[in-house]
Amino acid sequence: MIPSKKTSARTPEHPRAKGRRAAALAGGIFIVLLILFVAGYVLGDPVSLAWARHHAMDYANEQWPGNDFTAVSAWHETGYRYNVRVQSMTSQDTSFTVLLSWGVVRSTTYDYDVTGLNNTCLRITAAAQQDMTTALNNAGMNSDGLLVQPGKSWEGTPEDWGLTLDMPYDPGNLPPLTADFSLIYTDRLPTEADADTLLKNAKAAFEAAGLDIAYYEVTLVYSGGKKYEHDISLGPLTAVEVDALP
Repeated sequence: MIPSKKTSARTPEHPRAKGRRAAALAGGIFIVLLILFVAGYVLGDPVSLAWARHHAMDYANEQWPGNDFTAVSAWHETGYRYNVRVQSMTSQDTSFTVLLSWGVVRSTTYDYDVTGLNNTCLRITAAAQQDMTTALNNAGMNSDGLLVQPGKSWEGTPEDWGLTLDMPYDPGNLPPLTADFSLIYTDRLPTEADADTLLKNAKAAFEAAGLDIAYYEVTLVYSGGKKYEHDISLGPLTAVEVDALP
């Protein structure tokens, strides 16, 4: 008699076990997606950032055609909000920030930066400040701070100062600018005579370098004692008024 072979039959998996495994898998996926969502919400993520850059360029080119915009920088804020700086390849002063939230353009700084000529103003004053600093150094003069401001202490508008979009920087034909100096004294109290001398010497240095500055302002600070107790402030003065100083 031939002994019979025992065969093992696979026990079918219980439906409840299958359901638990599927639920566990779905739960794991959900947790991973939630972590990715929260991380992107707080820190940003490469995919939404890339989309923001692409969408900002498309939006700018549609709204202001002929500029061939490119994204030069981008940064995130909490909540899938991105700021993308776009720059025209045909206009040096046509650069502004596109603000996006959840992939949708919410606003731009075009009116302020481009139409309002803020970019032009910053470019002109930065170039003037560099040339003015060089002129002071060549004359053996140094100040603790030199700030170049448009107009007379920011009075007026870029149009009032004669600025136009993409205008070239011409040291010999500058818009009205204020040279604002600050100097710190550590060994003695500053005097009005010190302020007068600084402004007159600075004006002479600028004129020798071919720079025509419209207004001058100076603040001399004594580092000892209470702040502002012995400060000397003078200006803004016109170039003619500086010439008339004692």
